[in-house]
Amino acid sequence: MAAQIEQGAPIDVFLGASTKYGGQLSSEGLIDPPVAFATNRLVLVVPASNPAAIGTVRDLTRPGVKLVIGSATVPAGAYARAALANLDATYGAGFDGKVLANVVSEEPSVESVLSKVRLGEADAGFVYVTDATAAGSAVTAIDLPAEAQAVAVYPAAAVRSSAHLAEARAFVRFLVMEPAQALLRRAGFGPPPASPPAASPSPGG
Repeated sequence: MAAQIEQGAPIDVFLGASTKYGGQLSSEGLIDPPVAFATNRLVLVVPASNPAAIGTVRDLTRPGVKLVIGSATVPAGAYARAALANLDATYGAGFDGKVLANVVSEEPSVESVLSKVRLGEADAGFVYVTDATAAGSAVTAIDLPAEAQAVAVYPAAAVRSSAHLAEARAFVRFLVMEPAQALLRRAGFGPPPASPPAASPSPGG
């Protein structure tokens, strides 16, 4: 999406799943300064039948566990890798490497990860809590430890080349107002951070 905006695609509003590309596009003068409008959490999901008997993220190091994960170029995949690296301090050096050794597929989207888990083609996968909620009883979500710091910040900004710039800016303002926030909460999103977020290490958009 960031590349499309850079190439002049007719886009009105940029919505990202992390702050990296929002900051980049803003520094290039292509979008307004991004506004954080929501947060999301990364969770581990397993099939409803849980054939690998996974109870915590530590179980992902067991030999034979089939894990699917987003590719490193999509936000969910980058967040998952960062979260696993953060857990090295809790579970021991090399924990992330042991988990990643069980990755059987790197997917282009969260939807693809969720689909493989839901269909039983994988024992576990990392998705956003909103995706796990939408999947209902087809999967079971397992929270990650707080030390994983697996929280995604979602930025929004009007694209300055938009043919509907006033409307785009009004939509961004609407996203942080209570009617929109209520809808986001209902879908499982968390509130935006209290202060402007620093650029995250993972790719957004």
